[in-house]
Amino acid sequence: MVKSVSAVSSETLAELDARAESVSSAAEARELLAELERLKRHLEVTTARLVDRVSVSGCFQEDGCLSVATWLRTTVNWPLAEAKRMVRVADFVHHYPQVGASMADGLLASAPVTRLAALHANKRVTAQLPDFIDSMVEYAQALPCDDFAHLASRWEQLADADGTHRSHERVHDDRDATVNPVGNATYLDARLGNGQGALITEVFERFVQAELSRDLAERDALGLSPTSLSRTPKQRRADALYAVFAAAATRFAPAPEPLVNIVIDQRTYERTLSAMETGSRLGSLVEPGENLLDTRCETTAGVLLDPVDVVATSLVSHVRRVVVTAAGVPIGLGRRSRLFTGGTRAAALLRRRRCIWPGCHVLTCDVDHRVPWAQGGGTDVENSDPLCRRHNRLKTHGYITHYDEATRSTRVITPDGRPLTPV
Repeated sequence: MVKSVSAVSSETLAELDARAESVSSAAEARELLAELERLKRHLEVTTARLVDRVSVSGCFQEDGCLSVATWLRTTVNWPLAEAKRMVRVADFVHHYPQVGASMADGLLASAPVTRLAALHANKRVTAQLPDFIDSMVEYAQALPCDDFAHLASRWEQLADADGTHRSHERVHDDRDATVNPVGNATYLDARLGNGQGALITEVFERFVQAELSRDLAERDALGLSPTSLSRTPKQRRADALYAVFAAAATRFAPAPEPLVNIVIDQRTYERTLSAMETGSRLGSLVEPGENLLDTRCETTAGVLLDPVDVVATSLVSHVRRVVVTAAGVPIGLGRRSRLFTGGTRAAALLRRRRCIWPGCHVLTCDVDHRVPWAQGGGTDVENSDPLCRRHNRLKTHGYITHYDEATRSTRVITPDGRPLTPV
């Protein structure tokens, strides 16, 4: 006699509960969590296949439901956003069964599959996705979820360059900013395009860092503990914003424009420039077979920009040029310098702005030697990684890093030889 799903589930859940209760080490916890994640991925794709079957058969229309999303909300009480997400995933898995198979095998997490499903649902790039789906899946398996989401957004923007440009134009035309005193508080609200926003973000971050430096100097002068800072991060951000306006109030002439680093790959630049010169419509700026890790049109902080704006700016403004090797790596200073400073530091942060430690997304980083200076490692971009101060110190306790040329990412290896990589 075949057991019902509920009976099998009850037995399985009871076993998993017992294992969770008996965990006594980090290794056991990691092993169980990885097993639970694989099970979660299998259940996700099974649900997607069921939802697709319901959609194709039309049986969702029973009890007055007008759509599959409505049926899901009625049946399992999902919020609308989750119901719509699952409908997109189901349609995506229907068109790309090989992706569903990879997910069922535990090789793909839910987040990147959801992002791929959103690309498939975007009618402006749906027809192009089949030419890139295999490489996209490889990136999804190899990259951290946040990095893959950014790569997918980058591809979506370049694949629909004309639509992206018009979208940026609409945002720019609809830009607005207000300052509203309400009672004993003042509220600032603004909406601008990424072109202007990139400069504002750069200025704001520099003022925030200046406020942090003031707190650190005050702490050190008073001999307080490392965590004894006079202001919270949100207070420093507010004071930094005020400092921006206070600095502007001291001079009526505009301050010199600060440097914003914009990274655009040569092929995207040339294709966009060619279209602008001929007045032709922008087509796709990516081609099948290209390494998507090399296609970029963004600030070094990862803000995606309109290629038309970037090319136009380069023709009328000063831009920072970075000399790169044939592999697209900025050239550094070898062993002539002990520390990453100036242009070398800026070039090192072109590859990745945030801390490379798994699970860490701190933006303020030191640039670390992957192979230590004392062991012959050079002060060049090919031997550099951004690490926050906490993880830079932790690396001296036996942790090592290894750079993967294929995925352009860095793996952290524990002192006992275990790579800190997710399932």
